[in-house]
Amino acid sequence: MKGESIMVKQLLQKAKDSALLSVEFYNKPAVSFKSEGFITMMCIAWTSLFHAYFFKNKIKPFYKEKENGRRSRYKKISIKLLDGKILKDNKWWELSECLNKFYQSETDHSVRKNLEFFILIRNIIVHRNISEFDPNLYAECQANILNFNNFLKKYFGDKHSMDYLLSFTIQMFKSNKNFLEATTSELKKKNAFEIA
Repeated sequence: MKGESIMVKQLLQKAKDSALLSVEFYNKPAVSFKSEGFITMMCIAWTSLFHAYFFKNKIKPFYKEKENGRRSRYKKISIKLLDGKILKDNKWWELSECLNKFYQSETDHSVRKNLEFFILIRNIIVHRNISEFDPNLYAECQANILNFNNFLKKYFGDKHSMDYLLSFTIQMFKSNKNFLEATTSELKKKNAFEIA
């Protein structure tokens, strides 16, 4: 059986590193930007994971130019580096486009809904600091990392599982909710605008 391509391996490594960094960020006691950091890193993790999935399945996750009766080409982006060199690359699908391509018409899939929620939150937090998110997003963050690990195992095998790398953290809840109640709370039914 043929192993994964170099591109798939690199994207999987980036995905897993980003996911681990998101958990580390969330669990740091002194950080007040927990949910925001977690969400930003998990969006990177999921994007890389979907890109790895597409490459594994011989789908190039790049935008194409509009066709005018000829063979379509991939859209390109150019970035001018500090040393003056120009870096050109294909324009890769962002996370929302990956969701559209992967789930297609399955609009109510729970993983898709969780990620669409995170994309919305990420777009809000890029522009401002909302520290009140932290106590209200625990369940969504927990669901997101579990979904990520399940996707890894389902589409890339148990060898890529991150279960053994993550354990329970010590928590100090200010409410009378226990750990289990916090992970299954009614908060996960709220949308981004209700939390903000």
